[in-house]
Amino acid sequence: MSVKIAKIAMAGLPGKMSASIAELALESNDIELAPFALTGPGVALEQDIGNKKITLISIENKETFFKEIENAKVDIIIDFSHPNAVSGNVTEYTQRKLPFILGTTGGDYKKVETQVIESETPAIIAPNMALPIVALTAMFEMCSAEFPGVFSKYDLSVGETHQKGKADTSGTAKALIALLQKSGAKFSENDLSLCRDPEIQKKKWGIPEEHLTGHAFHTYDLFNSDKSAHFSFSHNVLGRKIYSEGTLDAVRFLAPRIDDKVTRSYNMIDVLRNL
Repeated sequence: MSVKIAKIAMAGLPGKMSASIAELALESNDIELAPFALTGPGVALEQDIGNKKITLISIENKETFFKEIENAKVDIIIDFSHPNAVSGNVTEYTQRKLPFILGTTGGDYKKVETQVIESETPAIIAPNMALPIVALTAMFEMCSAEFPGVFSKYDLSVGETHQKGKADTSGTAKALIALLQKSGAKFSENDLSLCRDPEIQKKKWGIPEEHLTGHAFHTYDLFNSDKSAHFSFSHNVLGRKIYSEGTLDAVRFLAPRIDDKVTRSYNMIDVLRNL
């Protein structure tokens, strides 16, 4: 019988990413899912996750949610709520020193990190929970540091497609664009193509019908001035499993560090280094 290392509560249900993580947590042997979750205003009162019924508590009743967190002895909050909710949620977590993992993109990550450090709240902040993609980003980061001019003669164009409901530009795309620019590549906002149209996703990108509501395809193209050299990088994901698996790996990393005397803001590189 496996020992439970952490009890988690979700913030962001009934969102698909939160639901995916919750479902995987129910299947795990070492992580327990609390029977309640934080949600936005005007949402249904409960949701079925697998064979478990989750009570959804509106942010308008946040004191009830945090009382439940205390009563149920929840170790870590997993937050994949709407980008507009990030600032308020993180303020609540850090004021109460509640350990959390933030995977929502679109928030002010520098502000969040400052709040975490100043409040000494154990947390993992990451715009991408997919460990292989995190490793790819680290490779580009090393390249930009070691070879800052390698793409100085190249123009960068980027295409990315996500499900229609994704409210913001991919945080991973932003990060890789910045790193390629540090390696010398020339890029402007006009060189970024975002797709949220299901018909175009099927015809141009080849997204299967069953994954139109959950996918992440990214392509980065670098051309020199006369088009005699072309470098292309891509990472394509169907569904949400890879992100959910990474999130639970993040729980396994953070749980034993909650009571450390020195707490700090962690990221998925830290998780990778401790697999």
